[in-house]
Amino acid sequence: MLVTSTVTAAPTWRYIVLLALLLGAQPIATDLYLPALPALKSELGNPSLTLTALLLAFGTSQLAWGPISDRFGRRPVALIGAAGYAIACLAAAFAQSMPILVACRVLQGAAMAALIVVARASSRDLFSPQEGTKILSKGLSGLGVIALVSPLVGAALAAVTPWRGSLVAMGVFGIVVFVWIAWTFTESLPAERRSTGFAVPGATKAILSNARFRAWTYIVSTSYATLFCFLLGSSFVYGIAFKLGIFGSGLVLAGNCVFYILGTMWCRQMLATLPPYRATARASWFHLAGAIVTLIPALVIGPWLPAMLLGQFLFSMGHGVVQPCAQAGAVADTPQNAGRAAALSGFAMMCVAFVVGQVMSPFLGTSAWPLVVSISLGAPLLALLAHTSLRRAHVS
Repeated sequence: MLVTSTVTAAPTWRYIVLLALLLGAQPIATDLYLPALPALKSELGNPSLTLTALLLAFGTSQLAWGPISDRFGRRPVALIGAAGYAIACLAAAFAQSMPILVACRVLQGAAMAALIVVARASSRDLFSPQEGTKILSKGLSGLGVIALVSPLVGAALAAVTPWRGSLVAMGVFGIVVFVWIAWTFTESLPAERRSTGFAVPGATKAILSNARFRAWTYIVSTSYATLFCFLLGSSFVYGIAFKLGIFGSGLVLAGNCVFYILGTMWCRQMLATLPPYRATARASWFHLAGAIVTLIPALVIGPWLPAMLLGQFLFSMGHGVVQPCAQAGAVADTPQNAGRAAALSGFAMMCVAFVVGQVMSPFLGTSAWPLVVSISLGAPLLALLAHTSLRRAHVS
């Protein structure tokens, strides 16, 4: 039997740092790693599968970690995830072949999924939905800082160490996360509120039939998939099409992170007076403005660098509002199954991003149009969802 309750607790800086570390495991696994890819390719071959395998393992493993954390609690899952993350990275640093490296990255992705699920679910364990959104936005501000710093650290490591150095650095990060969890994280899900088994009758159906869960999942999947297109294509579009080179495209990524952090700060400011669904609706105008600023000059004179940058930065600022609101909103109505709800929403988000990325990949080359098209389609869809299905789910 499950007991439903709403817990409200005063946030501590230790918990916010914990959220930033748990959520930051994802950009560490990707952004820190990217500068080492040329050296890795010259030694072991095409490294693209090491990224694809990581993301697929991350997306699918959430479906297992969610129910496990509902059954056994968040703390043991977080400790297992951090330990697995560190072990996988350190093992990958000693890989002598591409298949072994890919296997280690699969383990890293699965471990990373445990950390992300715990971050999202524990915020619902400890806080009301409104307060949990504010707390998540602070943790995601930390993620933005980690995403901003990661490629710079990765580039510095690539300049002075072999490609294995970046994996050792990831392993050290995993050890730091493990120690922080062990030191600061008290179990957020009391025994009396845990599920009694993995196959809770009707739990998944109840989550999927919840209109608010679906609306928030649609919103965050659309926003993240559009942002993923930018991440996937930025080096081609800005580095090659606009001839900014590796350093220039890195600065664009850094600017994107800055506006994302500003978005999370704006989110907290709006939540002082607005519910999350209204804050998201307001932020959707930034997504839409980003698309308009990008598309209109492109139709008149072709893709234009200043417009592309402004449009992407506006979109990223809106994403800084959408992500905390949606991640907290997806688990708001199901505190007794917060882990399962976080897992289902995260799985859907990664699946949509993966499919969209696969569709976009063949068109990446020397043209900026793939990014123009992605933001021009994604932003209006997000705004439509924010003002229709999301609003109906909260006012009906």
